[in-house]
Amino acid sequence: MMVFPRSTCGYIWLLLVFCSLTPAYAQQSLVVSGISAIEGNNIAQADKLAFDDAFFKAYLEIALRIVPASSSFDLMQKLQGFVHSRGTQDILQYQILSRSQQENILLMEVDIKLNDTPLKEWLQAQALTTPLTLRPKILLMISSRGPGLSERYEWWTMNVPRSYSHFEAQLAGRLKDFGEFVSDVPQKIPFTQTGTDSATQMASAIGADFLITGSATHKLTAEKFLDSRLEISLMNIHAKQHLSSWNVSLRGSVDQKTMNDLLINTVLDQIRSQIAKKVTTISPVVKEKTLCIAGIRDYGIYQAIISALRSMDSITKISVSNIKGHDICHTIETKGSLDNILNTLKQKQIAEMDMIIDGDIATIRILNP
Repeated sequence: MMVFPRSTCGYIWLLLVFCSLTPAYAQQSLVVSGISAIEGNNIAQADKLAFDDAFFKAYLEIALRIVPASSSFDLMQKLQGFVHSRGTQDILQYQILSRSQQENILLMEVDIKLNDTPLKEWLQAQALTTPLTLRPKILLMISSRGPGLSERYEWWTMNVPRSYSHFEAQLAGRLKDFGEFVSDVPQKIPFTQTGTDSATQMASAIGADFLITGSATHKLTAEKFLDSRLEISLMNIHAKQHLSSWNVSLRGSVDQKTMNDLLINTVLDQIRSQIAKKVTTISPVVKEKTLCIAGIRDYGIYQAIISALRSMDSITKISVSNIKGHDICHTIETKGSLDNILNTLKQKQIAEMDMIIDGDIATIRILNP
């Protein structure tokens, strides 16, 4: 049996500790199910599609923990493109737990470990982490004209009760679906003048951040086609700045609601891209705190505690700050409270431990290892 001198063993212990705390990916471990149809008896292709489906669901499950409900529709529209762009580079480890076939359907259960840092950065860059109440408030003032010669609708020149026109209501609904904050029509109007200046003053008076103004015009041709034109502008109320304008003309044998949707589809992404530049990305504040583990006599138990801490979403970094005998103190960067961290760790039942919190310092003492 080989016996190392006491000092050498100490160096080996320190080396093991520091190696265990080298920077790691922000990992998420999930068990997800994938499904695919088997076409032409091509099992290999179905297997790949089922895995891709499971992979997408893993991303989706992580994203839905972060994104507020107001942004969930927008997330579903954009996430597939992000997942496709990443390929498999974020998969740290995976294991297919089961496969089963029901007629021409393949079911697969996969244990996937993902590096979720790129996903979180993308969600913030897309402003998907911002709750509805913190997004810019948008007011619509778009005149609707036609298809009849005498049909004109402007809610700001009407008597109460006021409401958006059919076109404005459709545009407002689409914007809301994507998590934008659209103002209701004000029932009290502070200005009665017409023109761009009075519109921006009205928007400012009701607390709107953006104003979409202009007109949507429909005319019925002799051939019973709907000849439609949309002319709108986007204003930044606080900066008193004209951001962009759009002019769209369409003709077709469709009803007015369908035509409104077609007009909206041509400008919606461009409107939202301008608004997104002013959206505040909300991220939990990361704070630095101290966590000491005392009474370490079993390296396996210590490593299990560190691994459990690393797996927590609220902890972004762990590093050793001090070693004294069998006690090791760490600096942790966390978005959560020490109380929640210790309660989560207690549920892991790694070992019998006493836990104490004093301000920004938490102490874990391992008992009877």
